[in-house]
Amino acid sequence: MNNLKKVGLTALATTLVSTASFAGEMSVSGSAQLSYTGLSTNSDTNPWAQNNSIKFNGGGDLDNGMTVSVYYELDQGNNVFDDYNLKLGMGDMGTLSFSGNSSSGSGVDKLKDMVPNAYTPVYEVTDSTDSGLVDTSGNTQAGQWGYDYSMGDIELSVSYNPEPGVSEKSAETGYAIKYSGLMDGLTLGAAYFDDGDEAENDTMGLTYTMGSLSFGYQLTKVDYTATGTKDQDATHYGVSIAVNEDLSVSAGRQEVEFDGASADEVNSGFGASYTMGSISMYGGFNKLENASGSNTAVDAEASIFNISFAF
Repeated sequence: MNNLKKVGLTALATTLVSTASFAGEMSVSGSAQLSYTGLSTNSDTNPWAQNNSIKFNGGGDLDNGMTVSVYYELDQGNNVFDDYNLKLGMGDMGTLSFSGNSSSGSGVDKLKDMVPNAYTPVYEVTDSTDSGLVDTSGNTQAGQWGYDYSMGDIELSVSYNPEPGVSEKSAETGYAIKYSGLMDGLTLGAAYFDDGDEAENDTMGLTYTMGSLSFGYQLTKVDYTATGTKDQDATHYGVSIAVNEDLSVSAGRQEVEFDGASADEVNSGFGASYTMGSISMYGGFNKLENASGSNTAVDAEASIFNISFAF
């Protein structure tokens, strides 16, 4: 149910800049979606589910030339806004943001995964732990500040959370840079994340697009402070092909090496997306082997499908 209702936000500006006049609007949107998640390790659960989120987007222009936007998502049928953020666009000076909960998008979120896919990354759905990513050890988005700046072919992004949680005594900081000026179609990226007491993480990678073909390759290291915790080194690569303007397909693989583990964790899969007018369909298959580096862990396979209707 897109664009259900629009309401004024003239009072919002007083919370940001007391001297600015502001006229904006908020749109409410939802969607008609049906999903299927068939997980081999959870065969007793009904795989069919219906989307149940409502999204609120608002914003407008301030009289000093800046822009402001706000986002809320009401999700999971519990009447709680579990994702929300506030952004201040400062023109050529970049964008300042604050994440109220689970929606930062700045810092290492920009380079968490550079590998293209037609539907979902290969490490999703099969289990609850996404290993081998630059934010595997943490990245608390509730109460996180962000700053994003672009200059020509360079994109910079920073995140900072002064109080990530009761159990963490140090601030979390993340930095990311992307450069696309070396050659047409090629983007290089690197990021660093320090979650204070637990680990220092870094990643680097590239994406290359040539016509309908996109390829991605990424290396990530998760270096834990505690000697008893297994550090991780991950290699992730994949390819996505736009068969035509309606159909895209992809395949990928991620290998994660755990210090002292008996085997490497392997995530692999393929996906597809297809649009037919107002109907969009997405599907894929992911497989997890040697979870957390254990060669005795039970392999997990996930068949996933989603269909949505725009009206």
